[in-house]
Amino acid sequence: MQLTVVVENQTSSQNLLAEWGYSAWLQTKDAVILLDTGGIQHTLQHNLTALGLNARRITDLVLSHGHFDHTSGVMDVLRLAPHARVWAALGIGRERLGDADAKRASGGGSMLAGLAFSPIDPFVEIAPGVTAFTVPATERDPRWVCTRHMFERTDSGEIVPDTFADDVSLLVQTEKGASVLLGCAHAGLPNILRYASRTFGIDRFHTVLGGTHLSGVAPADYPLWMQELTQYKVEHWRPCHCTGFKAAAELTRTFDDVDWAAAGTTHEL
Repeated sequence: MQLTVVVENQTSSQNLLAEWGYSAWLQTKDAVILLDTGGIQHTLQHNLTALGLNARRITDLVLSHGHFDHTSGVMDVLRLAPHARVWAALGIGRERLGDADAKRASGGGSMLAGLAFSPIDPFVEIAPGVTAFTVPATERDPRWVCTRHMFERTDSGEIVPDTFADDVSLLVQTEKGASVLLGCAHAGLPNILRYASRTFGIDRFHTVLGGTHLSGVAPADYPLWMQELTQYKVEHWRPCHCTGFKAAAELTRTFDDVDWAAAGTTHEL
């Protein structure tokens, strides 16, 4: 299987546009899966065209969570690929708020609340070799969950720290091994890898690719996080988006094969 990063903060080519957002195109033998749709600048369509990727071929759209930088292109995708199945976890439509005062709208709301989708709870195979999964709350060690300045509005209208119950990752299994594709890893990167290892019987990962949300980790805590991550045998680390350059540098110091997954890069899984 081949994955192409379509939208990301950085690009690998002058022909592509960058924005604070994420989207990735996964080509399998049986399906074309789009993971997320990019941010509010709507660079998705431009980059798909520049990369020679026809949105009408998309069979499945997976939303990793409800933040705008991952979902703003949903209507663009469904207009071009109205037949595509939409996959998401319950709670994706819940209103999200950001900043210390919780006054900045950051996701969810009416568009996602009214979106018809097939639920991921806690995991489902969406194509042969591709499983979408969430990490149940009971499986999340709070030490590895970064929710600073991120909030959600409950059904009763109360503003509380975001639980990210809708956080979704993809497990891709091929002859090369098992890979994990992340949106933003809001469930906590170590929690995601641990859950995938235990639930699917994986003892090593070929690739871990996507947003890791290590940008929310204080540099003083890097040693603790790196110690935890070394428990998981990962051949190729391909962080991007919300990882942050400082954390990516720490990954590079800790692991042998680390490279940034910018828009336009392709990865064999």
